[in-house]
Amino acid sequence: MINTCQYTQGCDKLGVYLLTMLSTAIILPKEPSRFQFDVIRKIKEIEWDGMYYSGERQPLNCDSSIIFSSPEIIPLVCDLLIVADPKYCTLEYLSFAIRNGCHLFISDQHTLTMEERKQLIQLAHEGGTNIQIQNEFLFHPFQKEIQLAFKHTALLEISQTAPQKHAYFNELLYNNLFMLLRTSGALVHKAEVYSGQKEMETPEVININVHFKNGTAANLTMRMIDHQEMHTLSITANGELTIFDFINHEVRAIPALESKSWHKDRNAHPLEIQLSTYIQDIYENRDPEINLHDDLTTSLLLEKIRDKIRNGSPTTSIHH
Repeated sequence: MINTCQYTQGCDKLGVYLLTMLSTAIILPKEPSRFQFDVIRKIKEIEWDGMYYSGERQPLNCDSSIIFSSPEIIPLVCDLLIVADPKYCTLEYLSFAIRNGCHLFISDQHTLTMEERKQLIQLAHEGGTNIQIQNEFLFHPFQKEIQLAFKHTALLEISQTAPQKHAYFNELLYNNLFMLLRTSGALVHKAEVYSGQKEMETPEVININVHFKNGTAANLTMRMIDHQEMHTLSITANGELTIFDFINHEVRAIPALESKSWHKDRNAHPLEIQLSTYIQDIYENRDPEINLHDDLTTSLLLEKIRDKIRNGSPTTSIHH
């Protein structure tokens, strides 16, 4: 399914690179605004071979060459299937796509139970395919710099204030936990959870102290109270402190020569970056950055923390 052609002008060590077009299909949500198809339809590594859209066709600005098909057909004709409609993020449908050799890019893994995610991980491993999850925050450009700043053992501190975002509490907590686990690169040894309120679905304040098996320690504090928004990750290692400020787009280091700011590339969209990176991962046989295995690890820890918030005392411990 993958069409390839050789180019003599390139930037790799041999001066030649292989340009590949990945046969791709997409299942769009009924409301197209929920997934910005226009952002990705011009990605040069993609050859569009199918689309399913249950809404009206007219609002979509699509090339006439894109074939509208059915959900039962498109996994049979593509190498990469983008599932942007949560209705199709089910074990039955995703396993059907994997068994037909599809790499998957899914918009919502929370429709799947923990056991279903385990089954999909096993199926993908057996079939030699990958599954990536859409997540804008975990593809922030700082994430690469965070990996470079992290030493073997360190103190990690996350502080986030999210006024009036109680509805996003689980998403914010998930993202912070995923970032901690990925940065530390180690299993959790013990976690202590403090919640100011008992039996509340979204507490106003939560503090989580995590000890990893490689000696790294982490502290995560989230406040949902009403004042200025803030979100920072601090890494202390080898006598150096590096602070990543996600709100002000700054990286500060102590001691340091200068603080540096990150200016968003107006031509780069997070969704385009995620898919382009994933395509390279597929070609180079690498695990995707936001994969279902790491998601499962994060979700299991998140669920234990949520249980402690709902049922435990104000301060409780989680042992692994």
